[in-house]
Amino acid sequence: MKKGGFRREDYPDAAWHTFAQRLPQEFFPKMVGSDQASIYFKAPPDHLVTTNDGGVDWSGNPIVPNDTESLFQSIKTARNNLFHGDKKHDNHRDTQLMEAALFVLNEAYKDAERTEGFEAFLGAMEFGL
Repeated sequence: MKKGGFRREDYPDAAWHTFAQRLPQEFFPKMVGSDQASIYFKAPPDHLVTTNDGGVDWSGNPIVPNDTESLFQSIKTARNNLFHGDKKHDNHRDTQLMEAALFVLNEAYKDAERTEGFEAFLGAMEFGL
């Protein structure tokens, strides 16, 4: 993402919001209608919030994605929950979330391949620059 031109200005972070905005408009409806991505719409990952006593707890109110940007944010939340150890490990659900995330990201790449203006991104992805 970063080497392909999707980096936040003055920060070393990937600009997922910019990438999401540049995908074709039909990308998000296609993901909503896809069985492979359905977990992100039917049972999205929850996120941590701070508690009054200074701790953290699950919000109890997972955010259902309503556009491509929020879908990518939901995938990021699932990844962070799993790899930063902020949750009880659940093999089956974690596997479902990661498989769905890979499906969404692969579909985004395919749509990027067919979209004008993604040459730098595709070149960086293909050649590992």
